[in-house]
Amino acid sequence: MFQSIPEHELQKFLDLNEYGFYKFMPDSEVVKNDLGYFIKNKSIETYSYVTPTTLGEEKFEDFLDFTYSYFSDGKEYFIIKHALNEFYRRNSKILRQKQLIGYHVDIGLMHLEKENKDKLNPSPHVEYELLSTKNVKKWVNVFFDAFNYPKNLRKYITQMATAQSENGIEFYVGYVAGRDSCCFCSFNDGTYRGLYGVGTRYRDRRRGYASTLMANYILDTFEEDSEAKFCLQVQKNSGAEKLYSKIGFEEVIIQKRFDWDPSISQ
Repeated sequence: MFQSIPEHELQKFLDLNEYGFYKFMPDSEVVKNDLGYFIKNKSIETYSYVTPTTLGEEKFEDFLDFTYSYFSDGKEYFIIKHALNEFYRRNSKILRQKQLIGYHVDIGLMHLEKENKDKLNPSPHVEYELLSTKNVKKWVNVFFDAFNYPKNLRKYITQMATAQSENGIEFYVGYVAGRDSCCFCSFNDGTYRGLYGVGTRYRDRRRGYASTLMANYILDTFEEDSEAKFCLQVQKNSGAEKLYSKIGFEEVIIQKRFDWDPSISQ
């Protein structure tokens, strides 16, 4: 499953997708150790999740012991994201015994390198702007319209985007004929550029604006850095996955999500 990424880069790939972007969330406790990644969000419980490293998969009971301790001995909500690999097969019985609730959507981690750039279709009709921290609300406006987020989360998401922008994550808005139409953000850890929050306003959907925006940004980045590499997370069997596959992203890892919800499980 990991053959397309060298072993020494795989850990950085996981670091970026499981830890690097999310460690800047407000009202969160974030721990990264040899066993895994542990994020506990005090405002939005669905942002509370854990993911084992290879060592955490090998010593899965130790990983779960730390998880349960971290989440007040399993009395708080959390999600486990586990790669579907040989360790998953070994650990699936343990997951069932813990009464974890299987989530219905798998997560795919995908990447793109220069060799696949021929699949990109750029166009000058979609322009994009890198936002300063003080203007990050422009991204929030497009993001909320694109994903129909509950209005009561706007303040939190604005705080999160502001904190992330202050810590090196870049926020972009795409424009078509001068109107803000799509958005994304990017975080460069020196090996990969993670892409997050890719969305299109409701009024502009199904016109290819997001894929064009990605093509323009990725090709512009290759002009500056011919060795650039990109990665992202996406729900399996979703329209987004089809879009990313179409523009050259390839799957590297599949993860299964499991909920621990004490209100249901106990």
